Amino acid sequence: MFYVAADQKLMVVAIRSTAAGPEISAPTPLFEVRVPSGNGYVQQYDVTRDGQRLLVNTLVEDSAESPITVVLNWTAGFKRPRN
Repeated sequence: MFYVAADQKLMVVAIRSTAAGPEISAPTPLFEVRVPSGNGYVQQYDVTRDGQRLLVNTLVEDSAESPITVVLNWTAGFKRPRN
């Protein structure tokens, strides 16, 4: 079983079925994740069937805004052929 703990760590717990009942391991942290919070229940990760690979939707570090240049009437700069 995988889950994101309150300290933003992706955790794994092994669960095995035995004759005596379920056997549950202690939670083990895998790595820290930066997932969006406060949006209700939205799963921010997925695990392959074999549990060997994960896909995590993470937040990107804040970066400086890049300026954008908008050119209006850009066709006016073309020379028109003479008839």
